[in-house]
Amino acid sequence: MKPFGGDNALRLASLGLAAGLWFVIVGRQTAERGVTVPVELRNVPRDLELTGDPVNAVDVRVRASPGLINSLETGKLLATIDLAGAAEGERIVQLTPAAVQVPFGFRVVQITPSLLTLNIERTERKSVPVHPRVTGRPAAGFEIGAVASEPPEVRVAGPRSRVREIESAFTEPVSIEGARADTSESVAVGLEDPLLRLEGGGRVRVEVSVGEVKGPDGPPPQPEKKKRKESAP
Repeated sequence: MKPFGGDNALRLASLGLAAGLWFVIVGRQTAERGVTVPVELRNVPRDLELTGDPVNAVDVRVRASPGLINSLETGKLLATIDLAGAAEGERIVQLTPAAVQVPFGFRVVQITPSLLTLNIERTERKSVPVHPRVTGRPAAGFEIGAVASEPPEVRVAGPRSRVREIESAFTEPVSIEGARADTSESVAVGLEDPLLRLEGGGRVRVEVSVGEVKGPDGPPPQPEKKKRKESAP
């Protein structure tokens, strides 16, 4: 039996060197991938709100080994902005790689946009009148009378500048097509500004009075009954 050594030892040494070199080369190989990452605001002070166009997501490029990059679950990535201690006004926030949560083995190499401008306003509230909307026409010979909502006002909340601009709210359309009597319906209330919201409920009852058409001076006069002549005795 040939003793272990000589050529066999040289072959084993060469194999070990090749394996080590392969691991070094593979370990140095990297791949990148671009993903859209949602932005989450944390610790927003009470009674402060964002105005303008909100930034809901940013584009992030991450780097990892080729094997890891193909197994990336994009749902596990999240960019966070901490607004603790923020005050009313304009604030510029810089997103750094540390602000993006990525799985182990991944590294953030680029964020677009990396600078975000946030406009922050104090929350304000006020009551505004409700304008009911009515569609259709009542039956022939009938007309619309009073139109009202109950309650007549709703409370609106939102950023200070937006609340000061709004003057009224509106309702879903209430149809009185072919109606011959009063109509009452519970409907939802809407606001033109998407940054505003309703407080204390978003429905009202719209009441529409429907009655017979009357002449300019009221209902037509009834013909008088002729008096019967009394005969002489």
